[in-house]
Amino acid sequence: MGLLTHLYRTFEKCKFAGFCQKLAEGAQAGDPLCCHIFTKAGEVLARHVVAVLPKIDQSLFLGELGLPIVCVGSVWNSWDRMQEGFIRVLAQARDEAPGRVFSRFSLLKLKRSSALGGARLGARNVGTALPLDRARNVDVFYTHVF
Repeated sequence: MGLLTHLYRTFEKCKFAGFCQKLAEGAQAGDPLCCHIFTKAGEVLARHVVAVLPKIDQSLFLGELGLPIVCVGSVWNSWDRMQEGFIRVLAQARDEAPGRVFSRFSLLKLKRSSALGGARLGARNVGTALPLDRARNVDVFYTHVF
């Protein structure tokens, strides 16, 4: 409960980032509480993916990368600590929705601004094709096959 003030009333991104760095150091050292927090963070992030799974166009599951998930922010620098919780939640969602083609996913980091995708969608909206080489605009940092 003591963190709530720092999360809402007096939130300062740099101070919170410093706190997260200390948690990461604790997790790296094997501290059970810090490791648990990162596992839970992975679960929370995966629940965001699960929330949109029913609305995802089936074609996005069929590429060689499986479902591509764009990951933005420094929280993904701790992927090795969040991985267990993230995969557990996605595996459970996959098991609860049999018949879906969700058999793999890949985590991607953008090499270029996300505004490129926005520009492409805007161009499509006005009937113009804006070519975009997706493979050159992302780095795949993790792929999982269920």
